[in-house]
Amino acid sequence: MDLGFYLHLMRHVLIVGPILAAVCALLSVFIVLRRMAMISEAVAHAGLGGLALSLLLGYWWSFASTYWGQEAITGMFCISTALLIGLFSRGRHVTVDSAIGIFLVASVASGIVMLVIRRDMPGAAPMPIHLEAVLFGDINTVNAKDAWIISAVAAAVFGVVFWMLPSFIYTAMDEEMARVNGVKTTLVHLLLLIMVSAVITVAARMVGTLMINALMILPGATARMISRRFGGVLTASLLVGVLGVSGSLLGSILLTWYSASTGTMTWLTHLPTGPMLVLTLFVIFLATWVLQHVRARARVTL
Repeated sequence: MDLGFYLHLMRHVLIVGPILAAVCALLSVFIVLRRMAMISEAVAHAGLGGLALSLLLGYWWSFASTYWGQEAITGMFCISTALLIGLFSRGRHVTVDSAIGIFLVASVASGIVMLVIRRDMPGAAPMPIHLEAVLFGDINTVNAKDAWIISAVAAAVFGVVFWMLPSFIYTAMDEEMARVNGVKTTLVHLLLLIMVSAVITVAARMVGTLMINALMILPGATARMISRRFGGVLTASLLVGVLGVSGSLLGSILLTWYSASTGTMTWLTHLPTGPMLVLTLFVIFLATWVLQHVRARARVTL
């Protein structure tokens, strides 16, 4: 198969990958700075519960089994979980980490229970999706509709963040001082939770509920080691996310094309794309950490 034609077939993957990486890298900066990594973890796992709920409701309600039905129900489930975490952790009785842990395990447990119930229902059609696909996704199956949806969500997220950028920065740096100076920190927190939920909803089927959270943490965590200024952290996060994901995707596509063209299929061509994206970002994180420690020791020696 001609390389140009194969790249044309995989064009949606090459479009969606960098866009998804960019929007996750943007949110990653605020998630890392505000120490919200576990909240995004809980919301990501809520995607399993939301998708399971849509499949269960699809037994009686045909709309719930459609693409838009699954997206709507999963999105509402994720947003509801995020808002409940925020609500429960605002009081004095439940700490933030406790609220996150409670809703994380509840989302996963309810999702698995609903999937089992849906599978064993009398006269039910075969499950349209498997648990492995929910957890790890398959970005190679994205189509034009997925590309348009993730592009619209990414545009909305970038628009909201840059429209309210001073408020987001101030709240991320010092929430208490921002509140004292009139910043609507509750609104900022709410918008961040909603945007995280929206991105997780549209991206879960592409990279899986287990993998999407890594895309929202690793770029920001890596960027914090590269720069201490907010502008530098934001730029570094976007570069790490986009270049890491794009490079991993392009390498996987080229390897698959070469193996198919030469007839030398190897175990490398069967590696799942979602986990490989995450591992690529993890290797960049480790390399950055090692480099920073080597530089720090060199400065001490001098």
